[in-house]
Amino acid sequence: MADKPTLALGSEAPNFEAYTSAGQLDFHQWTGDSWTILFSHPGKSLAAELSEVARRVPDIEKRRVKLIGISRNWTEDSQQWDACHNKYGRAPGSFDGCVQIVSDGGAQLSTLYGMVPSGNRSPSSGGPKPFTVFVVDPNKIIRQVLTYPAAISTRLYQILRAIDDSPSPQNTHSSSKSLDDDSSVRSVASNGRIYQNADIDGTRNATSFDTVANTISSIPTPLPVHTSSSTPAVTSASYIHTASQVLDHLTDVSHVIPFVIPAVILLKVIIGVEKRARDVDIKCTDLVQRITFMVSHLPMLRNVEITDATRQVIDHMNDVLKVCASLIEAYRKQGTLARRLNLGNKDRFANCAKSLSDCTNDLMVSLQIHQTTKLEVLSKAVPVDQEDETAQAFVASHGGLQAVTTNEELVKQFASQTHLTLDEGFMEQLNDNITEVMGKNQQELERKLNETVSTSIVDSLKGLAAQMNEAEKEQTFTCVQCDKEFKESTNGEKSCSFHKADYDSWRRNHPCCGTKNPCQFGSHRAKHHCDYPYGPFFPYAYKITGYTDTVDTWAEVQDTNLESGESPLACVGQLLRWQTRGGQPSEPTMLIRVGKIWYNQPYFLNTYTSKDLEIISKVVHITHQRVIFRTSFQEDQFAMAEWVISLQGVITGVKLTAKVATSTKPFVKICPLNISSCSNSGDVVTLSEGGLRSYIPDSPYVLPETQRVGPELPYKPLRPLRTDFKTRTSANLPVILKPVSDPPLVANPEFASTERDQFIGSVSVFNKHASGSNNSISVSSIKAFYRLVGDDTYLPADSFEFIEETPLPLTIEPRQTWTMKFSVYVKRSEADIKLGIRWWNRAFIARKRPLRLKLVLTDIEDEEASLVLEYICHHFEPEKVADDDLGFFYIDDANLYTRNHVHVVKRGDGEIRVGDHDFDVKGLQKVVYKALKSGESEVDLEVGQEKNTGEPGAWEWKAWALVDLSCQRIYAFKILITRGIVGKDGFACMGYVACPDYGEVINEKKPIRYAEEKVPFPELENIVEENTTWDDTVDDLVPEVPLASATPASTSASGPIGSTQLAIPEEVTQRLASIDTNLARLATAMEQVVELLKSR
Repeated sequence: MADKPTLALGSEAPNFEAYTSAGQLDFHQWTGDSWTILFSHPGKSLAAELSEVARRVPDIEKRRVKLIGISRNWTEDSQQWDACHNKYGRAPGSFDGCVQIVSDGGAQLSTLYGMVPSGNRSPSSGGPKPFTVFVVDPNKIIRQVLTYPAAISTRLYQILRAIDDSPSPQNTHSSSKSLDDDSSVRSVASNGRIYQNADIDGTRNATSFDTVANTISSIPTPLPVHTSSSTPAVTSASYIHTASQVLDHLTDVSHVIPFVIPAVILLKVIIGVEKRARDVDIKCTDLVQRITFMVSHLPMLRNVEITDATRQVIDHMNDVLKVCASLIEAYRKQGTLARRLNLGNKDRFANCAKSLSDCTNDLMVSLQIHQTTKLEVLSKAVPVDQEDETAQAFVASHGGLQAVTTNEELVKQFASQTHLTLDEGFMEQLNDNITEVMGKNQQELERKLNETVSTSIVDSLKGLAAQMNEAEKEQTFTCVQCDKEFKESTNGEKSCSFHKADYDSWRRNHPCCGTKNPCQFGSHRAKHHCDYPYGPFFPYAYKITGYTDTVDTWAEVQDTNLESGESPLACVGQLLRWQTRGGQPSEPTMLIRVGKIWYNQPYFLNTYTSKDLEIISKVVHITHQRVIFRTSFQEDQFAMAEWVISLQGVITGVKLTAKVATSTKPFVKICPLNISSCSNSGDVVTLSEGGLRSYIPDSPYVLPETQRVGPELPYKPLRPLRTDFKTRTSANLPVILKPVSDPPLVANPEFASTERDQFIGSVSVFNKHASGSNNSISVSSIKAFYRLVGDDTYLPADSFEFIEETPLPLTIEPRQTWTMKFSVYVKRSEADIKLGIRWWNRAFIARKRPLRLKLVLTDIEDEEASLVLEYICHHFEPEKVADDDLGFFYIDDANLYTRNHVHVVKRGDGEIRVGDHDFDVKGLQKVVYKALKSGESEVDLEVGQEKNTGEPGAWEWKAWALVDLSCQRIYAFKILITRGIVGKDGFACMGYVACPDYGEVINEKKPIRYAEEKVPFPELENIVEENTTWDDTVDDLVPEVPLASATPASTSASGPIGSTQLAIPEEVTQRLASIDTNLARLATAMEQVVELLKSR
């Protein structure tokens, strides 16, 4: 048989009968009105083909396509086919309706269809390649013929797709293709429709991205790129025209080599930026020429074998193109003045030129292009404008770039000298970080690139604008940005107006602009997105991220900048609910979040289903754009999420990174994924630990003892209260005074003054005269005196008052008692008054010594009786060490009787409280970082306080952390309390407390290194304790010893006779005195009566 096919394309497929496991089969009868794929293999086995067919049976059945495999080793292939049934959970014979394996042991059928090489040549012998696949339409007409090695095992789905794209059999043209030479199977009339579940293996034979290429531009005749040094200088349009021609040519290449598409898109972006530019810039022109020269070699990819090394070169080229495109865009956004004074632009263009040169050389080597072309376009120096030289000279003569760009007058002077126009906001442009702008541009390019390819896969972008269904055009959507209805047919670039930030109900404005009117404009959007900030997005995001029942976090990385406090964050997890206690997603959904979600911060929040992940997997395999989002392009601080891709080009996980400037390493974790179930598929792998971690000290720390200079106050009375004082009176005033209240005196129970203390008590007065004696007692006045124990003299109290209204004189009948409730005010000393202290329930005047109050009762005859009442101040229990204290330090105030103290407490989650300030793990690490950066190992915590400043008893305290610079940890806190230090006089306490373990620790021991302390204990003289008297005998009653009365002894002759004088009892004596008093009163009364009668 000849090597060329004996069956002409468009001819009828020969009918045949063959044996199958289901019995005898008639080819034409079995195929009926279905499309048929007839396949074989030039070798002896169909194992790989049968496995792929079994895997694709659902797609085959859905299309009502039939497959018939011609087996030259039918027994073995039948067993393999039965095993495929079991593998995919199907009963043997269940595929017979759409797939049959026929026996061709004698190779008659294979020879009939040209499926074996003539002369039994092997496929590798170098002869013409055998045919292995025939595509037959329902009319039994051969429409496509494929040659080895484009086997069913690797191209079945693309063949099915070609059938999908084929029009009716009457209008179909036929083609003969070799997939290893040109492109994957497709109908000539096909427009390259792309399906969501299409297989894309990333090789140059895939055509799933034809539509992407078609939407970039049409394919005119390619023109060469001029590289000779003799080429005339380009005009403002010539270099753009040349680049556009190369773009057109590359678009044709992208039809058959999908991974060239990113370069095509990036080149189109660059051309678009240059077309919109207001002027011609030689640096941009030069860079575009270099880019054009490099990408003009890409069509050679069709003539070489695509290897992994080739893919790496192309990926590097795409990265270089992104940098170049972001630089051109950032540079073009600058005003002319900013371009000139930004002297770093020259270096940036030079670096891009160097990268393009290196990349072009690598590309030419990879494409096996011999360097016969002159490469002056790459080797020449980056051109410099004369204006750039002028700007450099001006900057050098005016103190440098920083001095010029921060001085508006100098900028205006330069603009005047160079005749440049000052654009609005020119100072802001000058001080913009162009590196950060380039990073943002690059991120936007990557987003657009992925979005273009992804949209193409999902929607088949072939002529989408022209072919969009009219009904879809007029479908009404609700915009998530402005909450207004819109239709795509009328959705313009500025149809939507909105605020960047959500409304702040507390401040009653939008924080983005502070005004009521919208500050942003754009097109309407029907779905939430992270392309730019808009107000309604933030409530939507907070409903998801602000609760614990909405997301099951699989992996999270976060670090904190120990100087600024910024905390880059990235996390991935399963979305459980759209809001707390709300509805669940209709299918498994993954959530990825990067950054702080706020209108003035870079952020990312998006959800993915398994279908989304399958599409993204194909996009990433083509574009190699694995970065999902990155908050900043600064290398020292950012948060980022990336896709993890297998060698087969499938997403297998998400890589999370968080890095801050104060950490030498980033936090990096990989969360494995199963994209088919949109779930976590294994343990999270930690690749790097960031943050500031300490080492294990190789020996324990030894801390100094606490030092204190100051009094230690007794807060408990040194003795019990005395209540044994007796009434002192004369015989003429027989009364007994006794305290009724217990204790006898209470101080300031309801009122507190800064000038005097109040004492309240109750005393009973008893008339001792005999009952019936008519010897009543008339009290005419009561006075109060006080003294402090240790003083010799009683002083008058400030005032004495009855609590209950009691008129004087007051009469107490014999054997009767009168109880008086009184209030006595005692004025403080001038020194105490200046202190301005108010004490309730305690007497400030008696804070150091007991006070005695003497009540003096006087009757109408000026006879006096007195009683002493004692008051001892019971001070409140002072602050003392608590159970959870790590340390407690204090000094006592002997004058105010207060304790000035500081607690150091260990709290939950590794927190340490020093005084009133809490230090969490990050706070402690900030202190260590400060010490490491400055080299100062004694770090002021800046949490101390000055207490009662300007008042009596003012004191202050400070705290330091002692840092072990070797082990990178705080090992102790030092506390210093001081009060009233003048020279060497004053009070102080310095103490140390060990810092417990905190934070992450590196499992490595290091020798300890004590801090170099610079704050010593103050040099103070020791305090002489004040000698305080707590008791005396001034008020002790010494009983009088009665003198014995006796008459001289009488003698008589008969002998001595003893006689004793009769002693008169005291009661009788008092009785007689009372009688005398009453008689005197009667006499006085009678005289008054006589005088009254005389007057009448």
